[in-house]
Amino acid sequence: MRKIDLAEQARKAAEAGDRFSRAEAVLDQRPTAFHQPSRDSAGLVSSGVQVSGDNRNGRFERIPVDLIDANPYNARRIYRPQRIGELSESIVANGQMQPGIATVREGGRYVLVAGHYRLAAIRQAGLPTMDVMVHDGLSDRDLFEYSYRENSERDSQSALDDAMAWREMLDRKVYPNETALAGVVRKSLANVNRTLSILKLSAPLLDLVGQNPEAFPMSCLSELVLLEAVAGTKTALVFAEKVGQGEIGRKEIIEARTRIETPKSRKRKEISRQYKIHVADGTEIGALKEWDSGRVSLDVVVSSSADRVALVNELKRRFSIGDA
Repeated sequence: MRKIDLAEQARKAAEAGDRFSRAEAVLDQRPTAFHQPSRDSAGLVSSGVQVSGDNRNGRFERIPVDLIDANPYNARRIYRPQRIGELSESIVANGQMQPGIATVREGGRYVLVAGHYRLAAIRQAGLPTMDVMVHDGLSDRDLFEYSYRENSERDSQSALDDAMAWREMLDRKVYPNETALAGVVRKSLANVNRTLSILKLSAPLLDLVGQNPEAFPMSCLSELVLLEAVAGTKTALVFAEKVGQGEIGRKEIIEARTRIETPKSRKRKEISRQYKIHVADGTEIGALKEWDSGRVSLDVVVSSSADRVALVNELKRRFSIGDA
């Protein structure tokens, strides 16, 4: 699988700007239907998240950020610095309204299952701790499925995020095959395979998409894969840039590919045959030439006036040509 410089992508995305960053920063602080904190009878926060193999509610902890590691199976792969900055300002002003989800692994360190934007924002703000709901006994599959469901509920999971995360899940054998993965993400097998095909794009195209992945729907990305295969990277980049700017969509990409794939009718090369004409002593006096189209030409030099008149008269008779 190709490696993408996500840090470089994020830097470019920040330069391009994102007019939805502030709204998304607020959304990242809100609970989702998947993770709704509540308070139990003792007044402690409880997430209500169900754990495979351990169905108890998580416990609230305030953890030093130095003890928190990123989720190695995180469904989201692309993070934008501008959005981190907006969320950091929100947390400084209002506090961390929504805890993350974490589990404890070897050595007493915590693996963050969900809330990576929040963790980045807290670190940027220089805050020492992060509020999390800790769940023991989470499997590798739990790490992926928690993060995937939370991002999907916010509609913040891009097609490129999916392709990169799904490919890694399969490569690491977290899921044995595409069929098993399709069941987890609740997509058809065809949809999963089509999403994975995004990674067939060349590095320049993946870099471009990574700058603003939300601008590239699955329908356009799958067509860009086909376009690059027949037209090359340079042409595909031109169309990808227009998609990213909202100027064109799937229809225009299909039309471009169709024009390239449809062969232009070539004029058939006409075949000709030439016959040299000789007199009795072997002297060449001209040539008779014919083409497959039916055209015939006679180019001959007849030195004898009588022979020339006889030849002309014979041709006139053959083609019913009268005297002018």
